[in-house]
Amino acid sequence: MSNPVLIVGAGPTGLTAALELARLGVPVRLIDKREAPATTSRAIGVQARTLELLDQRGLADELVHLGNPGRYGSVYGGGKRVFHLDFAHVESRYPYILFVSQAETERVLREACARHGVAPEWRTEIVGIQQDVHAHDIAPVHAVLERPGRGLERVAAPWIIAAEGAHSLVRTTLDLPFEGHTRTEDYALGDLKIDGALADTDFHIFSSEHGFMGLFPMGGDHFRLIASNPLSAPSKDTAPSRDELQAIYDQRSPIPARFHDLTWSSWFRINSRMVPRLRIGRLFLGGDAAHIHSPAGAQGMNTGIQDMINLCWKLALVMRKEAPADLLDTYEADRLPVMRSVLSRTDSLTTTIGTENPLVRTLFNHLGSWIVGVDLVQASATATMAQLTVGYRDSPLSENDGHPGALRAGDRMPDLPVQQRKDGAWVQTHLHRALDPSHPTFVLALPNAGQCPVDLAGTDGPVVQLVPAADDAGRFEVVFGGKGSAVLARPDGYAGWIGPLDGAAGRVREYRDRWFAKRHDTPAR
Repeated sequence: MSNPVLIVGAGPTGLTAALELARLGVPVRLIDKREAPATTSRAIGVQARTLELLDQRGLADELVHLGNPGRYGSVYGGGKRVFHLDFAHVESRYPYILFVSQAETERVLREACARHGVAPEWRTEIVGIQQDVHAHDIAPVHAVLERPGRGLERVAAPWIIAAEGAHSLVRTTLDLPFEGHTRTEDYALGDLKIDGALADTDFHIFSSEHGFMGLFPMGGDHFRLIASNPLSAPSKDTAPSRDELQAIYDQRSPIPARFHDLTWSSWFRINSRMVPRLRIGRLFLGGDAAHIHSPAGAQGMNTGIQDMINLCWKLALVMRKEAPADLLDTYEADRLPVMRSVLSRTDSLTTTIGTENPLVRTLFNHLGSWIVGVDLVQASATATMAQLTVGYRDSPLSENDGHPGALRAGDRMPDLPVQQRKDGAWVQTHLHRALDPSHPTFVLALPNAGQCPVDLAGTDGPVVQLVPAADDAGRFEVVFGGKGSAVLARPDGYAGWIGPLDGAAGRVREYRDRWFAKRHDTPAR
């Protein structure tokens, strides 16, 4: 593996790819055509599922310290609050949306990359690609890079990951359709300070006959404002002024507030588009190069980060010849349905909240509080926004050999408080911290702390024995069943194989032989 994987784009998606591959022992080269890291806030919402994954990599605590947890969502219509979302329903150690500047998220990821010897090469643009999918060369992909003052450089790579954003050269060179549509509304965005009665524990969504407006708390009196149908005509030579943003707010909000200290503003339009393929030969796409959509629900950056966490453990295993080449096809099988779902939900949410249709608005204003006030709806809505409901039940990797409890193959492993067997003692922890983000983990969820009923002779990889925490036996039993379960957890924290404890070791070995055994075949196809 002397030739590094070439990662194009040093935003959150590319940085995550670089971090994941580097920590798994795969050499990478990370390039970006920009002059330097971005300093504007751009994407600002980090969801619970992303924080769970970052926690396993030792990065969540710093982000949480930097950001502001939005624990509630206030949605207004007809001059009053229609409903109040409570993220306490989210079954995670992160029951909120963390509002933090994308510049800070990228900095945390860049510093983690640096600890693994990876630094972005700025002012380095990919201008051409070529691949021979039938070649037996270990680096059959060729790229032409351009750097100011240094001319062109031709490089060979075993794989290329395109994470260079919505205007991806890799995607356009492959002539991949970017299917979807551009919404007709113009939008204004601004980062500013607000004096008023807007709680910084809530994000605030205003639905009115004038269109959509959202305010997202960055901490203290700092907010991000996004609004459709601005009052003046957008122009590439202008940006929304503080006075215009104030006028938009006064038009749509019943809560008195005054704006000051505008630090950044912009016009934009919403695209809702995605590719039909995520892999062409030795080329992968992820993040905005593969899918772009409405900012409603703060899904985009999180989806890109999770694209790479799904892909990179698979790519590392294949490159180390510890898995068959077919494993790489599961990236597309796993993530395309997730992308379609995110596009559909965010587009529908944008339409519903921003509608100017009087009948729809009346129904929303009068029925919203009744519908969203139901605990089941609250739990479903917040879990979906937090991306805890993302799963891969239809993945080729998901295999149910019976299911003693509610957990199914392809589901996210729930982060229950548990006791883990370590050095002959039971130690209190959380389930996610018992999992290995670098290797499949054989999890034995035991109904009690008696002797383990599974013969572990010849078992490969990490094995953890878990029993319920003293005060949480009920949830543990619902998830794993009254007699317990055996689960082979994927490195990205989803159940791959699941079945009863009896005979589990042999069946897990068969599953491993199919997907994670040493291989001598070539990954080219």
